[in-house]
Amino acid sequence: MQIRNSLNSRILLVITVISFCYNNFAGNSLTVPSEKFKTITHAIAKAKSGDTIWVKEGTYKEPIKISSGITLVSQTLFKAVIDGAGSKNAVIMGNKSTLSGFEIKNARIGVYSEGVDNTISKCFIHDNQLSGISCVGHLPMIVDNIIVENGGSGIQGWDVRSTIATVNHNTIAHNSNHGIAIGGNSDIVVENNIIAFNEKLGYKVEPQVKIKLLRNNFYLNTELIPLLPSDNFAFDPMFIAAASKNYMLSKESKCRRMASDNNDIGARIVY
Repeated sequence: MQIRNSLNSRILLVITVISFCYNNFAGNSLTVPSEKFKTITHAIAKAKSGDTIWVKEGTYKEPIKISSGITLVSQTLFKAVIDGAGSKNAVIMGNKSTLSGFEIKNARIGVYSEGVDNTISKCFIHDNQLSGISCVGHLPMIVDNIIVENGGSGIQGWDVRSTIATVNHNTIAHNSNHGIAIGGNSDIVVENNIIAFNEKLGYKVEPQVKIKLLRNNFYLNTELIPLLPSDNFAFDPMFIAAASKNYMLSKESKCRRMASDNNDIGARIVY
């Protein structure tokens, strides 16, 4: 009986400690727009590391700087629009920040990241004057994005490295420069992406860059890669209607179920 009471006391102590930690360190949820927060910038100014900001449908003509540790999420996929309105960067990311679900357009650069442990996911990044995504010093996790019709390269990186982060399951098409351009002392993994119809190379790397290419589909980029890396493909992705910005795959696309994880190559999103 004494042993049982001692065990129960220990279990209660563990539960109490876990509950204390959760209540003191779990992040809060903020909503934009709301009575408290009219703009994304206002919500970010009040948020603390670990908080999540949920953004409702609408167009937000404000350049965004995400503070470290903040998660910024569109409540409805692509329905919250960050319009850079000609600014240098539509979104700048701090350390350990996350950006997910937004349409991002009309800046010089769509998303700029030089912080550590950042994530850019499920965003529709298009019609920026230069790069869709530009990263320096650290590679964000870039996954399930549609990065199209930008005036420069889809993704541009300098001195970036894959540790946990990779460029994975993105659709990178119809950009006016390269699909992916990497320079400096970089070492990256590029996997399961559609890289098609870009006006220069599908990927361009400086001689010192180490790049691992796995199960990507390179198709009709204007400047051809002299030798397609093994375990990569070159077939028409068969977008449903790229002319009207619908970059989902048709049922007949050969990209279906061809990724290294047995999913479709390219962005795995329905919109």
